[in-house]
Amino acid sequence: MDLLAERLRQAREKHGPDSLLIGCDLEGGLDFHLGAMRFAHLWGTSQVFGSLGQPLDSWASGLDGPAAPCSDWVHSRCLLLVETDLAATHPVAFAWVQEAQRRGAQVVAADALFTATLAKADQTVRIKPGQGNLLGLALTKIILAEGGQSAQAVEAGFKDAAGWAASFEQMSLEGVEVALGISLEELQHLARLLARSGPVTVITGRSLANLQHHRIWRTLATAMGWTGQRGGGWYPVEAGTPPFAVRADAGGEKSKAKSEASPTLAEVRARGNLQAVICSGNSLSEYLAPFGLAEDIGVVAHFGSFPNATWERASMTFPAALWAERDGLAFSNDGAVQWGAKIVEPPAECRSGLDFWMELARRFGWEAHFPWATEDGRGDRAAFYGWLMAQSSCTAGLQLNQLQSVQPGSQIFWPAIEGALPGAGKFAPHAAPVALASGSQAAVTADYPLALQMARSSCRSGDASRFWPWTESLAREDAVQINPETALLLGIENGDEVVIDTPQGALPARANLSRVVPRWLVASYKGMNGDGVNGVPALVHKIDQLPDEARTLLKNLTP
Repeated sequence: MDLLAERLRQAREKHGPDSLLIGCDLEGGLDFHLGAMRFAHLWGTSQVFGSLGQPLDSWASGLDGPAAPCSDWVHSRCLLLVETDLAATHPVAFAWVQEAQRRGAQVVAADALFTATLAKADQTVRIKPGQGNLLGLALTKIILAEGGQSAQAVEAGFKDAAGWAASFEQMSLEGVEVALGISLEELQHLARLLARSGPVTVITGRSLANLQHHRIWRTLATAMGWTGQRGGGWYPVEAGTPPFAVRADAGGEKSKAKSEASPTLAEVRARGNLQAVICSGNSLSEYLAPFGLAEDIGVVAHFGSFPNATWERASMTFPAALWAERDGLAFSNDGAVQWGAKIVEPPAECRSGLDFWMELARRFGWEAHFPWATEDGRGDRAAFYGWLMAQSSCTAGLQLNQLQSVQPGSQIFWPAIEGALPGAGKFAPHAAPVALASGSQAAVTADYPLALQMARSSCRSGDASRFWPWTESLAREDAVQINPETALLLGIENGDEVVIDTPQGALPARANLSRVVPRWLVASYKGMNGDGVNGVPALVHKIDQLPDEARTLLKNLTP
């Protein structure tokens, strides 16, 4: 830790505070994420990123109100799942989807990849990756144009309902097929299905919470009158964390971090000032490195539980406690907050995320800003989370001993504040942009006719193969999924060496032919584009093939 602090100090003196980037993923835990934000604020930078490649920050205002519990889904007449693979990632929640389906509800799933959820849906919509919120805008536009909204719900729920409706009247659907990858006729069919199938529950994926226009789903659910009905409303998966003032009383060089908006990874790369990276889990191999963001960096510190690809590239590593070896707060979408007690004691050399940042802050004389230390110098997570809850108006009414002593089967909910719950009464609805597709989109599509998405490996070969060598052959880490019809046009066969060209750079890979991806999409196991947004424009070709030749061949590709 002394060496890391010294190297960071040297980088800061020569290149300034933005020479440091911090990458967080789920393996590091919530306290690593929160501690990183606090440390970065003291350091004077806002370059803290999450596992979606987006700048990490607490919700500006949190959720507007707790969503209805999953058990209410059985009362829905239709469930719309947008860019979320619940069948694979949340099987318990998906069981309620299947029960609703058994009772007669229509299940409609919209995603780029052919996921396990799409395989079980009644109707599927294949959209371009990362465009789920644009789908919500397009559906709202069509429903309003056809008078499918509830006038009573709009009047009761929205401030300036007339101005909101006018914004959608002005929004153009020109270029919708380019933006979303589906035709206007398909959109109209889906919009009419939703309009006649209330109450509808809209379930949106975690990645959409970090993208523009996320609040369109709350607006749509309210305008249709689904919100407040049993079996209706909006359920944003894993977006149920209250806003935390983690930088409160942090002091230090905070003026810059407060005044500047968080940059994207693409902007960080363009500055060319990066000298040090601290990352948890396998961040470096996933969303930070696919296009050379962290190449030739002098200091790479790894905080994780597994000897993965990031660990192999790190110049120093700090072992992290596993999830079962640490305690902390957990939040669910229906507003429940729980204290998760550790199951086993971690090895003495393994740290929690809070331990890591406390020890590093101590080397810079910032221990007063991390005052949650036990007698042995480790982080007191109970004291930290107790302080954290007191900083948020949504959790200030909770006491940690309440959460720790709750009886099995009982639940405590947030927001724990006096008066009406957030979301009660009228709110400002999400207005429409001028158009879905920007004018530059068509030009980019001509040069890069495909889209690149992050693929999910079912066997976790990246980390697991370092413990179980027999898994190495199950899925190559450099594989890229290509639709067989696209591959046939380009003369690509399974296992061929290929190159994925994007506006941000090139990614070498090996072809893995699969119908999981549609014809206009390629999916990489290693990572996404440098700014972390799925759906980056792409072109794939054989390693000995000219890009212009591939573009010419792909003109014959039908959607």
